[in-house]
Amino acid sequence: MPTEPRRAGQQPGRNRPRIAFFDYPDVFEDFYPHYGVDQQAFATQWAATGNHAFVTLLQKEIGDVRWYVFSLAPELTEAHHAITGCRMIFLPSSWLHRHLWRWFYLSRAAWRWRRAYPAYAVIASYLVLASWPFVRRLRRERPDFLFVQDYASGRFDVLLLLARMLSVPLIAYHTGSQPERYVGRLAKRWTIPRADLLIASSHAELEMLATRYRVPRKSLVVILTPIDTDTFRPRDRLEACRMAGLDPARRYLLFVGRLDDPVKRVGALIRVFATLAAEHPHVELLLAGEGPDGEALRRLVEQRVPKQVRFLGWVSSPEAKAQLYNAADCLVLNSRSEGFPTVIGEAMACGTPVLSSRVGGVGELVVEGQTGWLFPPGDEEMLRAKLAYVLTHPKVIASMRPQVRSLAESRVSPAAVAAALRRNFEKVRCHG
Repeated sequence: MPTEPRRAGQQPGRNRPRIAFFDYPDVFEDFYPHYGVDQQAFATQWAATGNHAFVTLLQKEIGDVRWYVFSLAPELTEAHHAITGCRMIFLPSSWLHRHLWRWFYLSRAAWRWRRAYPAYAVIASYLVLASWPFVRRLRRERPDFLFVQDYASGRFDVLLLLARMLSVPLIAYHTGSQPERYVGRLAKRWTIPRADLLIASSHAELEMLATRYRVPRKSLVVILTPIDTDTFRPRDRLEACRMAGLDPARRYLLFVGRLDDPVKRVGALIRVFATLAAEHPHVELLLAGEGPDGEALRRLVEQRVPKQVRFLGWVSSPEAKAQLYNAADCLVLNSRSEGFPTVIGEAMACGTPVLSSRVGGVGELVVEGQTGWLFPPGDEEMLRAKLAYVLTHPKVIASMRPQVRSLAESRVSPAAVAAALRRNFEKVRCHG
């Protein structure tokens, strides 16, 4: 990008624009430690989310990314992330946020006001960035763009105000939020339409923003999460099974994601699979992931289908995940809600068809009968019927794999997503 006046999107004298990135959790402690990730690993090498895929591509193709992480007790201040190439900046959340957090969670009487969590969540989401040290740092760093995960939180509203104060564009991308669960829903009527660009996870999400929130269509675009299509590629199944420690004589269905049952509905998937397992004793359901409901789901498996469901734990290595996708007949998701799940793109880049609930941006890649199958979220009878079809038509499944890979290359390869990001960052820059 050429040098332009500041509001146009790049500071004078810089070779590349500077992008300040903000993820969704209020503070580090709200999310990442639940998956066994400490601050040192997060700052230097852990890269298992769609955020990391976007940041890696932004750093390589668009500009220099600084990922701002807020914590109740930062253990470091700054680090270079070896995978994404960005700088990780750790800052304490505001004094007010830290005291509110401790009062709500650590007070001896905390249990008495847990019903007030919705009100607490709203206040905390707005307070976390209310820190003069942070504002001073942002003014000193003088980013050319603010890039924000989702527009559902209070921090999105605060960052929009900061973007206006700094006279820089704000871009946000959707990761699965739904309007009825937005934090600060009244404020969203004002803030969402004023973002410089909103990246939707599907055309349905785009239409919702245009009609419900009156976002100008020139400020909307659909871009899916980028996938490393060199790592996630079709491989020989026998070799994939060997590398993954699986028996190639057996067939595998695969789930990859958080064991968060209210959202991912893994328990319902296990129950549906249990009704079919006896007819297909050579098939296993592999569950790759961890989460708050892991223990309860393991008990359910012991009760229903102990010999044909295997828990693999959290699989963070891209190579290890690629082997699993290539060993599996299909990826199965039974989510209640999603944005565009990264695992959909990863599986399809490996040529693996997808059986999923019709949520978020899944339908952007999963074409019924061509690259996979869709069913209404929560419809367990339809899930059972589609799963039965997969289990009884292995040759059909195998024949779909080249088309699955081809569609993934055209929509989620780094080259395709980078081209879309360049066009839209340039559009925001020129219209700033």
